[in-house]
Formats: sequence, structure tokens, C-alpha cells
Amino acid sequence: MANRHRSGKYAVGKGRPPVATQFKPGQSGNPKGRPKGSKNSQSLAKAELNRKVVVTVNGRKKSMTVAEIASRRLGDKAMAGDAKAFSFLIAVAGVGHGSDELLADRITTPEQDQAILADYFSRNGYTK
Repeated sequence: MANRHRSGKYAVGKGRPPVATQFKPGQSGNPKGRPKGSKNSQSLAKAELNRKVVVTVNGRKKSMTVAEIASRRLGDKAMAGDAKAFSFLIAVAGVGHGSDELLADRITTPEQDQAILADYFSRNGYTK
């Protein structure tokens, strides 16, 4: 923006605003900006999930987070036979997807890696 046209020959049109309304050097388009300390929706949601609430469980008062209460209600619905709640609970828990037992079967040793590479090279006609 160092090349400003101050003469009357400056063409105003699409992509060329009037010189008087252009930002001056060093001027921001949003001078006040976002206020410090304002929170986005993700941080507000996290704060709400971590909020402690006093609930009655089996006749006793207990302090639990909103996330714990939601998980407990989801488990109760799944036990009552709600298929959607059950499938969602399984998905959130990650049961059957990448569990440690299945991961151990997929890990290869360096010797196995060497054998795999040797087999690949021999099948594709590569020689040393």
C-alpha cells in the first residue's frame, strides 16, 4: 500500500475503494479486536463438563462432574436396552478398536521387517 494515489485520476471501482476510506499505514481493520479473557465455545463446553454437581446416588449425596453424570446416565440407558446408547457407549470407550491386545498382534520385530522386505524384493526382481 506504499503506492497510494492521491490525485483525482484514481479509479474507484471493484477492489479499489475510495482513498479516503482505505486503511492508513499501521491502522488495523479491527482496532478493538477480541476482548482479552473472552472464551470460545470449546473452552466453555470443557468448563461445563468439568463443573461439579451434588447428586444423590443410592441414597447418599455425592459430588460428581457433569461428564461423569452423563456417562453414568448413558450406561444406565444402555443397560436398560437402548441400542443407540449402547453403541455410543462402546464407541466412546473404544472397546474393540485399537485395544492393547489387538495392537500387540500387529507389532513386528526388526527380524520380521527384514523378512518382509526380502520377500518383497525377491518377488519384484530386485537383487543386491
